[in-house]
Amino acid sequence: MTVYLKLAWRNIWRNRRRTYITLFAMSLTLALMIAYSGLVWGLFNQMERNATLLGPGEIQIHRPGYLDDRSIYRTIDSPETVIAVLEKGGARAAPRLQGFGLSSRKENSLGTQILGIDPRREKEITTFYKHLAYGTFIDEPGDVVLGSKVAAGLDAAVGDELVVVTQAADGSIGNDLYRVTGVFKSISEEIDRSTIMMSLDDFRQLFGMGNVATEITVRRNSTTDNLDQLRDRIQAALPELEVKTWRELFPAISDMIDLADVSIYILYVIVYFAAALITLNTMLMSVFERIKELGIMMAIGLRPLQIFTLILTETIFLTLCSIAVGLTVGTAGSLYLTRHGLDLSVFTDGFTFAGIVAEAHWFAVTTPETVLPPIVFIFIISLLSVLYPAAKACRLKPVDALVFQ
Repeated sequence: MTVYLKLAWRNIWRNRRRTYITLFAMSLTLALMIAYSGLVWGLFNQMERNATLLGPGEIQIHRPGYLDDRSIYRTIDSPETVIAVLEKGGARAAPRLQGFGLSSRKENSLGTQILGIDPRREKEITTFYKHLAYGTFIDEPGDVVLGSKVAAGLDAAVGDELVVVTQAADGSIGNDLYRVTGVFKSISEEIDRSTIMMSLDDFRQLFGMGNVATEITVRRNSTTDNLDQLRDRIQAALPELEVKTWRELFPAISDMIDLADVSIYILYVIVYFAAALITLNTMLMSVFERIKELGIMMAIGLRPLQIFTLILTETIFLTLCSIAVGLTVGTAGSLYLTRHGLDLSVFTDGFTFAGIVAEAHWFAVTTPETVLPPIVFIFIISLLSVLYPAAKACRLKPVDALVFQ
């Protein structure tokens, strides 16, 4: 076996130029795929965080049927009692009220979705309070924060006043004057174009509602807790209410994030196919250059399987050298992007994908899940690519090989 290893190592360096070109191509491919995997998973992790921390939370609780019509009459009574149950079960929670009304400033008017929150509790569940383009979050009665397109449509800025008119829960007309204290950055199409956020007390006064909530949003105390198991525990503790995870509330976004894994593997196959062609060409040329030598080896007693093993060992050495270089460069690049990110603010302020915001500063993640699959793929594809050259060498007849020109 030692002889095979020494012979295989010597053979791959016979033509150094070709070996270096092959090593460069395979190493570069692997390094790029490691960095690319880190960036893609970083993007989708960011979008998953934003899908929960800038919107529904990880779990939402409603009265049965609320999601069908979002009626302000389908409410959860005594939300503080429900929140106490949730906190005992290892979760954080915040009550919300949601309704619709007409918002006006001077001659500008818009139909808006009005979201009432508990600012203190909301900061434990979401990061709305950090995601402001300018201004401050809700601190005092009468404060409101606007979605970016709502602010543009009403031509409203921090410090401006606006009037909100709505139909209260008792059928009367509710209206009041509010002060704009902040404007959100782009969050999602729904929040950007239609949402006004105010305190829970202001909402209850505007809509003439008591101590109720239309939804309670929930966040795990630890991300290591299984989300589905937590949902099941909450459902068992609150059987009269409807409990759903964010994946159930937004299946399209959930499926899109799950498909990221598949899309990365498809790209691996496409990119590594090119690398496999280079490996195939290298080993095929190596076999053709050594036909007489291989014929002599077979004439003195080497069996076809031993020739196959020799060619395979050469490919393994070549692949391992490529992996060593590509892993070093790719991991270093991925770690750099994990720490410093890729700043695209020159080109965009951010974008939305399937209704979820992706920020302009794009950070990678570097984990075994982003590093190991590219290595496994390039190793497998390299071994597959050598099957034809190795099989061709095995089928050589010593007499024909010795007279080969």
